[in-house]
Amino acid sequence: MNVIKKVVITTLGFVVIGLVTQAQSLEDAKKAVRAEQFQKAKSMFSNLVKTQPTAENYFNFGDLYLLLNKPDSAKIVFQSGLTADPKYTLNYVGLGAVDLFAKNAAAAQANFAKATEGMKKKDFQEYIYIGKAYTYEASRDLTKAFEWFEKAKEFGEKEPELHIAMGNAYKAQKKNSEAVAEYQRAMNLKENLLGVEVNIGEIWTQAFNFELAETNIKAVIAKDPNFGPAYRALAENYYRWASGFPNRRAELLPKAKENYSKYLDLTDRSTESQYRYLIFLLNAGDYVTLEKSSTDFINQSVLTEEYILAKRFKGYAAIENSNNVAGVEALNSFISSVKKDRLIADDYLYLGKAYQNDKKDSLAIVNYVKGYELDTTNTTVLGSIAKTYFSAKNYDMAAKYYEKLTKLPKSSYTDWFYLGYANYFKYANLAKANSLDEKEIKKTLLTADSAFTYVAVKANNADAYLYVARVEYYLNPINENEKAKGAYEKFIEITNAKPTIADRDKTNLVDAYSYVGAFYIKSDKVKSKDYFEKALALAPDNQQIKDALAALKAS
Repeated sequence: MNVIKKVVITTLGFVVIGLVTQAQSLEDAKKAVRAEQFQKAKSMFSNLVKTQPTAENYFNFGDLYLLLNKPDSAKIVFQSGLTADPKYTLNYVGLGAVDLFAKNAAAAQANFAKATEGMKKKDFQEYIYIGKAYTYEASRDLTKAFEWFEKAKEFGEKEPELHIAMGNAYKAQKKNSEAVAEYQRAMNLKENLLGVEVNIGEIWTQAFNFELAETNIKAVIAKDPNFGPAYRALAENYYRWASGFPNRRAELLPKAKENYSKYLDLTDRSTESQYRYLIFLLNAGDYVTLEKSSTDFINQSVLTEEYILAKRFKGYAAIENSNNVAGVEALNSFISSVKKDRLIADDYLYLGKAYQNDKKDSLAIVNYVKGYELDTTNTTVLGSIAKTYFSAKNYDMAAKYYEKLTKLPKSSYTDWFYLGYANYFKYANLAKANSLDEKEIKKTLLTADSAFTYVAVKANNADAYLYVARVEYYLNPINENEKAKGAYEKFIEITNAKPTIADRDKTNLVDAYSYVGAFYIKSDKVKSKDYFEKALALAPDNQQIKDALAALKAS
């Protein structure tokens, strides 16, 4: 089951846009952020706002929290920055970004308006940061981001931070050429932008040019062997490389793990870097290591947001490793403790998969439906819902979901066949229950007939013709049903053309030969006898066929 939608690793914002620093200590804190030493950076910023409680220090501290996807903490810091100096309007930009995280566009616009109302003609920094606010994973709207970047370009064309931000946005759009061009402009304006060079290496990884990515990233390490993000990017490159070239996995996977271990060491194995490692393992598909690492992370962590989110990865990994009980426990714990706006479709889809693996169809369906409601573009899950309803013999609901599938632009013959199949069994249930709703019965059979006919004609499929014949018989149960006879004849023709005929096909051939034999019993006794003899050859002990042949001989 392909339900799995992957967690995206993004480096947007990892090259932090900075203002002219007030003091070297602020630049040191920014350097720690660029090196992804987040625990160290938080400690430095915390000390800065105590010893130098300037609005600029507060703003950069809040920007770090946005980078770490912690808008609640960011909001508190930005508000403190406005208290320190209401005229330092970048903190309004920060509050607007927090609003975007909360999907409150109106509040965001109000804060952005406050940030820009006092701008002088040649100012542009506010525009850069507003554009950046639209590039975070939780608030992403890159069309809006570029609108603000364009405003900044009028007077900020020579500002490297603008080109870095634009490069990050293009990178997120997978517009690799445009991203590299912006990064090059930034590097022409400012030296030693190691994070930008790493981003270019990551772009080559995205483009499957693994050798060039390796060369670029190793060049960064040669410049600064202690720059952690380079080792992370190199590890991710090796994992992607190994995935694309399975014959080199034995060579590349150890390199990936070795470099990620270096990254963790250089980032003080902070909560954030360890959490990022879990995302890395998920994207790499290393579920065995992910289950162990996420379990270790949970066991050693306090009740932080990362601790809660790690349960998601443990659940995913355990289910991929067929540890369904552990997976269900972890995901249910995660869902009950995380904020509802942090839930994604895969959380429920994995639960559905685990319950389905354990034959708990009703629970599987509940979770599949919840997952689909969170992401209606994930049409694959419609198939999972339909199949689960079908296996649970809830043919009415199965038919409804197969009908949804057949209305998709890329519906398959299998979807159409099972639409017919579900309605066929739905009819059987109505007949068994002695339903008096003749209108519903006819509608069910006609829907089945239409679906089977579509597959039969388009795919020249034997099974589809078989069921067309059966449905036609139920619609008109007389021996002279021309449509049923024609469908059985097509089934016979296609089946007999197969190199080998399975036992199941032989059983169905007996039915087909018998029906066509009965069709001709009045109009053409020679044909009738021929078909019944073919049926008897496949089922020599069938007394009904023997009786039919005896009656033909007697007449």
